Amino acid sequence: MRKQAKTKEEKFAEIVSNWILDLRFDLEFAGRYLAWSLPNVAYRRLVIILEAMKHERENKNDKNII
Repeated sequence: MRKQAKTKEEKFAEIVSNWILDLRFDLEFAGRYLAWSLPNVAYRRLVIILEAMKHERENKNDKNII
């Protein structure tokens, strides 16, 4: 039986999470660089990703409480 191929979104999430988990990676520098270099549309899309992540975490926590 073959594993189902990962979506682009899953691959992206995996790469981003690996960078964030790497304690040698300077998150503040990356944030400053992204704020300086990203167009507004890309910045807004990044905010959407973070809001979706927050929403999923809150739902997960709510389900664990019940």
